[in-house]
Amino acid sequence: MSVSYPSSYVSKRLLLLMLVIVAGGSASLAKSLDWYAYAVLDVEHWLGGSWVLHLCVATTLGFVSSWATPKRHYQRASFPLSPWIWLLLSLVTIDEFSQMFNANRDFSLLDLSINIGGVLAGSLIYFTYYRLRYTR
Repeated sequence: MSVSYPSSYVSKRLLLLMLVIVAGGSASLAKSLDWYAYAVLDVEHWLGGSWVLHLCVATTLGFVSSWATPKRHYQRASFPLSPWIWLLLSLVTIDEFSQMFNANRDFSLLDLSINIGGVLAGSLIYFTYYRLRYTR
C-alpha cells in the first residue's frame, strides 16, 4: 500500500482552482459586506435566479477541483472523491451557514443543497470523463 503525501497533491492546475475559489468567494463576500452587491445580484438576475448562479459556480468548482487532482489519485483511490472536493464541501457549507449570522444575508437550505450537489455533480462529470478517456 502506497502512502500519498500532501505535497503530491500540489500541481500547476491548482492555480485555476484557486482562481475559481477566489471568484466564487469574492461574490459571496461582496453580498455579505454589501460591496458591489448589486453586481452579483445583476448576474443572478441575468442568469435566471440565484440558484442558477449557485449551481454554475458549485459545478465549476467541483469539476476544476477534480481536474486539479493528480491522476494517480484516481488510479489508487478506492473512493473517487479527491481531497480538494472534501475541502470544497467544507468551504461551501461554512459559507452558507455563516450567512445565518450576517444581517445582509439569509441562510437557505436550498442554496446549501445546490452547492453540495453542484460540487459533487462537477466531480462526477470529471470522474466520468476520466474513466471514459483513460481506462480502456
